[in-house]
Amino acid sequence: MTSRLYVCLLAILTLPSRVLAESFDRVFTYEAETELHHAVGQADGDGWSANTASPTRGTLVHGPYATNWGAGAGQAVFRVMIDDNTADNVPVAVLDVFCHDSNRVLVSKEVLRRDFNQPLTYQDFTLWFDLQPCADQRMEVRLHWLARAYLNIDKVTVRLDDFTPGEPQVLNFTRSSPAHVKTLVRRALQGLGFGTYEPPPATPRRDGPNAGDLVFVGRHYLAWIDQTGFYGKMNALWLLNGAEADALGFVHEEPTTRRPVSFLGVAEDGNGAWLPGYSGAEHYELPHEFPEPGEDRNGNGQCDTNEACTGSACVRTICNWYSLNEAAAVTDPNVPHWTACARNRMAWARRVRPTLQEEGETSLRLVYEAPITKESDGGRDGATDGDLCHQDYLFADGIRRPVFLRLGYVLHADRPFFDRTYQLDNPAGNPAFGQEVWSVIGGLVLSKLPASQPAKAALFHTVRPELRDVSGPVPPYTFPAGQWTARPAKATADEAWGWLATPISWSARGRASYGDSLKLELLGPADNDDTGFCLCNTHGGMEIGGGVLHRGVSLPIEGGTRTLETTRRISFPSEHALPFVHEAEGESLFKLVGRGEADGWSANTAEDPPGWLIHGPYASHWGDGPKTAVFRLMVDSVVTGGNVVSLDVYDATAGQVIAKRVLSRAAFTQPFMFHDFSLGFSLDGRLGHAIETRVYWHDISYVKVDRISVTDR
Repeated sequence: MTSRLYVCLLAILTLPSRVLAESFDRVFTYEAETELHHAVGQADGDGWSANTASPTRGTLVHGPYATNWGAGAGQAVFRVMIDDNTADNVPVAVLDVFCHDSNRVLVSKEVLRRDFNQPLTYQDFTLWFDLQPCADQRMEVRLHWLARAYLNIDKVTVRLDDFTPGEPQVLNFTRSSPAHVKTLVRRALQGLGFGTYEPPPATPRRDGPNAGDLVFVGRHYLAWIDQTGFYGKMNALWLLNGAEADALGFVHEEPTTRRPVSFLGVAEDGNGAWLPGYSGAEHYELPHEFPEPGEDRNGNGQCDTNEACTGSACVRTICNWYSLNEAAAVTDPNVPHWTACARNRMAWARRVRPTLQEEGETSLRLVYEAPITKESDGGRDGATDGDLCHQDYLFADGIRRPVFLRLGYVLHADRPFFDRTYQLDNPAGNPAFGQEVWSVIGGLVLSKLPASQPAKAALFHTVRPELRDVSGPVPPYTFPAGQWTARPAKATADEAWGWLATPISWSARGRASYGDSLKLELLGPADNDDTGFCLCNTHGGMEIGGGVLHRGVSLPIEGGTRTLETTRRISFPSEHALPFVHEAEGESLFKLVGRGEADGWSANTAEDPPGWLIHGPYASHWGDGPKTAVFRLMVDSVVTGGNVVSLDVYDATAGQVIAKRVLSRAAFTQPFMFHDFSLGFSLDGRLGHAIETRVYWHDISYVKVDRISVTDR
C-alpha cells in the first residue's frame, strides 16, 4: 500500500473537461451599460458604444471599484465589437485593469483594428493579471476609446483564483516514511531557489512551487507538476536512487552543499531562474502555414518563402507558431518572434485543475486540457509586433475557433520511466482541423545550453539508436543501430534531429547507466516515427522530443473528434551499475597460470611458471572517458625485493596497452593481507572495444588476486 503525506482520496473527474480546465474560484460579470461608469458614449442595445461622429477620446467604461477581488490572480475578459476590421491597422482602444487607490495600471493591452476577426460581432479580449501589488484596493476595468472606430462593449467578465502560499500537495508512492519523504520534497523544492517554506517569506514568490501544485514521489524520481501558471507542466524532476524505506535519496547533488539537482532546465542551478528561451521545462509548438489578415501579400492563401512568387512556384512556409499561453514568457532576444508574444501571459498564480486525475496503487495519471493559441509572431506582415497573440486557432477559412491540446502524464511508483501523453481535440461545430499545421513539435528541455550541471553537460556526448542507423543533420554524423557512438562536437549552430524512426538513447558515459543516460521512445497505435533531439543554440536549451500528431498521418480530424493519444516515454535505464566488479575466481576473468582459492586466484613459485595470472573480461560496456581500475592482491612476504606482478589495462580490439603499473614487494605493507592498487586510464575513442584488465605474474613470490573493480573518474 502507498502512504500519503496529505490524505486526499482522488476521484476520477467526470465533469465536462473544458468547464474544469477553465474553472475559477470566483467570477464577476459587469454589464457595460448598467454596472460600469462612462466618460463618453451612450447606451446601445445590450452594450455601451461610441462612434467617430463624436471625435472626443475618452474612457468608454470604467469601474466597478470592486473591493471583493482579493489578492489572487485571474483574467478580465472584455466583450467588444467594431464596425470595420479591415480599413487600416491602427490602435482603436486601450484596455486595462486599474488599481484605483494607488493610481496604478496593473496590466494594459492596446487593441488594433485587425485584432477583430469580424465586423459587428462581439469578440472577447482577455487581460491576465496578478492582484498581489493591489491587494485590498478598489479595482477597475477600463476601456479607453481612441475615437478611430465605432466600438460597442457588451460586458467585462472578471475570473479570479485565490492564491494560497505554502507547500504543494505531495503524493507519496514510496514505502519511505512520511517524514523522510517530506524532507526529500523540501530539499528538492527549496534547492530550486524560489524560497523557503519554514520560515515562510513575507512575500512568497508566485512563480515557484506553491500550494496549488502537485509533487509526485516514487522510488526512481520526484517530480514537480506545476499547476499554477501552467497546464500541469513538469517543471522539475529529481532522480532518486530506488532504495527502500528511508535510504531513498537523490542521485544528483552538488558535492559541497548537497543541493539536489533537477534533471530539467528550470532553476537547475538553484537560482530560481526560468529559461529565457522557453516557457518552462517543456516546449511545444504547432507551426502554422495559413496567413492572417495582412500577411498574404500575393493573395494565394498561403505564406511563401518568397512573397513575390506566383502560381505553382510558390513554396509554402511557416506564417506563425501556435502553442499554449502559459505564465513563463520567452525573453531571449535570439527568438524575437516568440518574445513578441511575451505580454499578457497567463498569471503565475492562476490555478489549472486536471480534467482527469486517476490514482492507482502504483501509478498516477493526469490529463490537462488547454486552448491552442497564437504564441509566436512570424512577422509575415513585416513586423514581429505581437499582433493577434493569444487568440484562438486560425482555420484555413480565415475564422478563428477554439481547438484544444490534451496533455497528460503517467507517473510510476516503482519504474524508472514516466510517460508524457498528447492528444488534439477539435470541438463539434468546427470544420476539419489540421491541414494548416505541421504537427506538435518540441520536447522536454533538459538544461540550458551550454549546460552548467555536470550531470547533464556531457549527456549528448554519445548516442545509441535502437532499431536503425541514423544520419544527419550534418555529415558525417552516423549513429549505427544498437551501439554507442560519440557525437562530434558542434558548438554554434542549432543541431536538430528528427524523424529518426527508432527509440534513441543518450549517455554522458557511453553506456546505459542510471543517472548518466536516458532513453526516448514513442508509443501508440501509429504515428511514432518522429523521435529526435535538439541542441538548440537559438533557444538556448537541450531538448529531447521531436514531433507527434502529424499532418497527413494523425491529422486532419473532423469537428467533434480527437486524434489518437500518443505517448513519449522518457526512461532512465540502469543496465550497468558502478563499480564493475570482476571476481578473480569467477568466470568473467580468464587465467593461464595458478589455481582457484576460496577468495581468489593464486600462483606460487613451487608450482607455476611466469605468465598471465588474470586477463579479461573483454568488456565492451564500460563506456568511455576517464576510469580507474582497482586491483586487490596479496603477497606472502614483503621483506625482499623484486617486482612481483605487472598490472595493465589492454585494448584487445586495437591491440594496445592503455595503462600499466609494475608492483614490487615494497608496494605491499603487510604479508597475507589484501591491498588495493589503482591504475588510471582513459577509454576515449574506444567505445565498443573489448577491454581487458590483466595481471602478469613474475614467478618470484606467492600472489593471490581477489578481484578487479572498475569505476569512473
